[in-house]
Amino acid sequence: MRLLLCVGAIAAALLAALQPAAADTTPAPAPSCPYQPEMSFTAWTSTLGRQFGTGEREYIFADGYICTDTDQKFQQFLDQNPPKAPNRIIVLNSGGGDVAASLHMGQIIRQAKMWTQVGSRFPLMIGGNQNIPQQAVPFLARPASPPFPGYCYSACTFTFMGGVNRWIDYDSNYGVHRFEFTETVPDPADQAQINSAVLVQYITDMGVSADYMVEMVKQGGNNVTNLSMKVLQQLNIVTPRWATTWQITPSSDNSGFFLDGVSTDPWGAHEIAVTCYPAAKPQAGPDSPQSAKPTPAVLQMAFSLDPGVRAKAQDLVGAVQSYVLEVGAGWLALADTTVAQHASVTGAANRLSATMNVSQSMLATLENSAYIGFAFMFDPNAKLPLRVLEFQADLDGAKLKQFAATCK
Repeated sequence: MRLLLCVGAIAAALLAALQPAAADTTPAPAPSCPYQPEMSFTAWTSTLGRQFGTGEREYIFADGYICTDTDQKFQQFLDQNPPKAPNRIIVLNSGGGDVAASLHMGQIIRQAKMWTQVGSRFPLMIGGNQNIPQQAVPFLARPASPPFPGYCYSACTFTFMGGVNRWIDYDSNYGVHRFEFTETVPDPADQAQINSAVLVQYITDMGVSADYMVEMVKQGGNNVTNLSMKVLQQLNIVTPRWATTWQITPSSDNSGFFLDGVSTDPWGAHEIAVTCYPAAKPQAGPDSPQSAKPTPAVLQMAFSLDPGVRAKAQDLVGAVQSYVLEVGAGWLALADTTVAQHASVTGAANRLSATMNVSQSMLATLENSAYIGFAFMFDPNAKLPLRVLEFQADLDGAKLKQFAATCK
């Protein structure tokens, strides 16, 4: 497949694209575009994920090639279609085009704090790339609604980098290739160095590794390299769904320490506070029905979830019906005896919180799990658009085990 990355002798245009655009009230002539179809923009707001905790998703589908004036048309579209929901997602489905316009589009996206995704508004592509064995493609189910599989090649890849959060679905393609000069220049080698320097500046400004340029030149000519998910992660082209830090922290009254895990995702910052289980109360006598209690708790975990723009914690707390602990690839509905403190609203951060007891057997499971999550399940009869709200985190089993060993 041959795809042009329109670089040519346009270093001045590249440099201009990296500077704030000056106000210009003079109507620009409509330039001709050598690429067809020219990129068009379509807005669509989806409420499909609302009840499952993802909130409304407002998409702008950007389909077609990037021409020299596509960045201007993109800005006009945004001006004429103000956002209806937070965290707008630009869904790119493009074979590339003009690199200066693609850089400026990426800057517009970043300044507006929008997200990016590779995909299409129509199911017109058979999802398949080097991440998926060819023989597996017929067995993969298509999404039931947009975004469907799509592709982002060549100059489109720079626009994609503008997203604050960036995702590429497993069956979409993200492809790069070498520069191709489309015009005669006095010193092609010198021109290539100038263009490369400008692109490296843009790439690093967007938080992507400069090693991206290495991937561009791996194959000769215009042969496209569809980057694997492993490479996309290594180069920071895609962003994680969450990021977690764990540390042992002194309590606010300096009476002791607790293990604090903070997980940030596109909705906000969530917390898992691990403390030692309170001193055990006298056990019931051998003839008491309570003598058949489960393994005594050794820890307590307090989960605090920030609903962000999805809802207000005070509107949700009264409708919480049950709690679910997610551990690795499994989940566990928590019994009432496991829930130490039921849902409440805590702190100025407007968080929805609950506390659970951790038994010795559950601790052993957690210590060997790489991930943990917590979900609030809501009464389906409550007048809420939400059915569930959750957050997920990495779990540092070694630190958890170390902290648990200090509990007496």
